[in-house]
Amino acid sequence: MATNWDETFEKLVRAALTDYPPTAALRADLPLPAHGLDSLGMVGLSARLEDAYGIEFPDGALAPASFATPADLWRVVSGCLADR
Repeated sequence: MATNWDETFEKLVRAALTDYPPTAALRADLPLPAHGLDSLGMVGLSARLEDAYGIEFPDGALAPASFATPADLWRVVSGCLADR
C-alpha cells in the first residue's frame, strides 16, 4: 500500500505510538490502537497535527475510525488541508 504523507505526519504518528519499533516502516495499514494509541493519545495526536498543519479537525473526526491506521488518519489530515 503506497503512502503519500510527509515527514511531519510520520514523525508525529510515530511519537504517539508507545509500542512500535522506531526502525520499523510505518505501514499504511498498521493498526494504531494495537501499538499504543489510546483515546488520550488520539486527542493529543490530533492537537499536534492541527498545530503542525494549521488545520482544525471537523466534528466527528475524533472518532476511533479516523485513527485506526495511518492511512485513515492521513485521509482526515489531507482532507482538512484540501479544505483550507
